[in-house]
Order: sequence, then C-alpha cells, then structure tokens
Amino acid sequence: MLTAPPIAEDDYLCETTVEQQNVLDTIKDIYEKLLNESNRDEVFNNEINVDLHLKYVELYLDEPLPDPYYVLDASQLWVIYWLTNAHVTLSGEDLLDDLKQLVSQKVNSLVIDEGRGGIAGGPNMHMGHMASTYVLLLLLVLVEDFASVDRIKDNLQGWLLSLKNDDGSFAMHKGGESDTRSTYCALVISSLFNMDTTELWAGTRQWLSSCQTYEGGFSGVPDTEAHGGYTYCAVAAFYLMGHQEGDFNEALLLRWLADRQLSLEGGFSGRSNKLVDACYSYWVGGAFALLESSIGTDVFNKEALISYISNCCQDLKRGGLKDKPGKSPDFYHTNYALCGLSMAEYRFKNDKGDAYSFLAEERVAGSSYTIPVNPAFGVPVRSIDKAYKHFHRI
Repeated sequence: MLTAPPIAEDDYLCETTVEQQNVLDTIKDIYEKLLNESNRDEVFNNEINVDLHLKYVELYLDEPLPDPYYVLDASQLWVIYWLTNAHVTLSGEDLLDDLKQLVSQKVNSLVIDEGRGGIAGGPNMHMGHMASTYVLLLLLVLVEDFASVDRIKDNLQGWLLSLKNDDGSFAMHKGGESDTRSTYCALVISSLFNMDTTELWAGTRQWLSSCQTYEGGFSGVPDTEAHGGYTYCAVAAFYLMGHQEGDFNEALLLRWLADRQLSLEGGFSGRSNKLVDACYSYWVGGAFALLESSIGTDVFNKEALISYISNCCQDLKRGGLKDKPGKSPDFYHTNYALCGLSMAEYRFKNDKGDAYSFLAEERVAGSSYTIPVNPAFGVPVRSIDKAYKHFHRI
C-alpha cells in the first residue's frame, strides 16, 4: 500500500486535494508506525476490538439517545437498524428476546394504515417513505417477526405500485425523487417478500441499465455522475431480479470499482477524486462481492481493506468505527464498516446470479471477526435465508 499508485491521481489544487493530502499524510504515518513497530516480514495484526465495539452498540441500544440526536427524528428506524445489524454481524449472536420485542413494537408503531401508506421513518405524522419501509422490513427480518410482514405485505404491494414511474423507476415517496436507491429499496421489498412482480418490475431492468455511466459505475439517474452508493444499489438490484447477461458492461464496471480502492489507504472512495470513507467498504465492497460471486475469484485487495478498517477506523477509546482518522465514530459508519469487513473476510460464490444463493467461505479459516453478510441486502446471510424460506414457502 506504500507503493506508487498505478495511475496518476488528480493534483489540481482545490479544497478536496488539500484535504486528500492531509488524509494521506495521516494514514501514511499510521502505517509507517506499524511497520516500524513490527517485523517487516509479518503482516499487520489487523485486530478488531470486538468487546469494545459491542459495548458501544449496546450502550446506545439500552439508553435514550442524547438530545442532539433529535435531528435524526425522521431516521429512527435507521438508527435501530445500524445498531442491531452491527451487533449481530459482529457478535454472531441473535438479539435478545426483549430487544426483538421492542424492535417489533417500534416498527409496527410506524406502519401507516396497515401498509397502504407505507412505513414512516419516525413518529409525529411523518409520511410513508420507500427507504424507511425498506429498512423497517430488514429490521423485522433481523428479529424474525415474519407475522408482521405477512399482515401488511399485500397492502405494501399496492403502495409500491402507486410509486412506480412509467420509465420503470420508483419514487421515494409521493411526489418525491426517483433514483437507483429508491428503486433498489422497492426491489428488496418486492423480491424478498415474494410479491407479484410482473407489473411491479416492468421496465425496471432497462431503466437501471440506462444509469451506467461512461466511467463504468452507476448514477442515481441517467446521465449524471457515477457514485459508490448508487452503483451498489443498481448492481444489487440486478441480482434481486436475477442477473442476466447484458444488464451492464461488466469490464467497465470492474475498472471503475477498482479505481475506488485508494493506493495507500486501502479503503474505498465513493466517486472519482474523492476521499476514502469507511462506509464505502460496504457500498463498493458489496458491489465487488456481488460480481465476485459470479466471477469466482477475488476482484479487489481484501487485505488492504481489512488493514484500513482495523488500523484507521476503530475508535479504541470509546468504541465504534469511523469514516477516517480524525473523525468521530457513529452508528452509520460502525454498521457499514463491519458489513464491508465481512465482504473482505469471506469469498462469496453464487452460480445462480440471484440474491439468495450466496455461499460464503472464510478466506483465512478462523480469522474472521464478522459473520457472513448477504451482499445484496446488508444483513447476515442466515437472516435472509430464514426469511426467504418463510416467504417463498420453501
């Protein structure tokens, strides 16, 4: 990681390149210190402080959030998802029954008109929202409350149809934006819970294909900039529908994804000429894992990503994981850094090109800190397997 980059990096003087140099200097110091303290013939230790991070997650699951978190009032379900998913992914244990019950109660309190209006992100008259509905249903999968989904899923199908656009995309909410994120969320809901997709998915595959850019990644809508999060949503969406040849230019996509892994840092950026960020360990790493499952071999430097997460993103005083050195830990980055760590600790295989046939194999037996996360959903493979068997009556 301390070698010269394979391609020339942008050195145009601007705020981003100045900040990039600061980040490079900080991370270079971290890595050089590790090299000086260890035998150069040995790899970095790359330990994850499991107990400390679980303590961090459990603290915020058990106690009311501090006052400044009121700004996340519309994202209450996301906070619960980030914390619970991180806990299961890192501990490998199911949530306690009392916590499962609390999660179910919270989720059900935000269902609008038994699903006819979708699900809100928070209380106080928030409207139904595609992303909130997506993450709420993932929470019900994590706590195995399939009965609540069975109760509302037929009504949710009608709500999804009301947000379907003529071009095949889906809106986030009535009158809201339509992009690859909202479309991915709609496909997760309709695919996992076994809805009738004939009308729902009409034109969706073609619209998603139109979002691949000249760079190779995917944008939120056609003819805009490629982005790691949008790229993940688009690639995962194809696997939810059943990946077909011709969905996208695979060679161009792999090239764009490969350019997201930064030469010294080892982590990923989300766009061309942007800084490393631990959340893209999953958004980019998950897209890589989906492709890897079909290609049959590693397609990014997994050791470099593990090194970045373990040596640059852990807060070893308070617990939790952060975007990059100099930042503070938060729920969002804790969850997605751990999901990204799973993408690097395992090899994923899938000979069907769908979202439900992933086989995960440890790259180094007995060395993984996470359990396998399904790269099409962002929750543990075992949770998706249980839900799929229930809703698809297998």
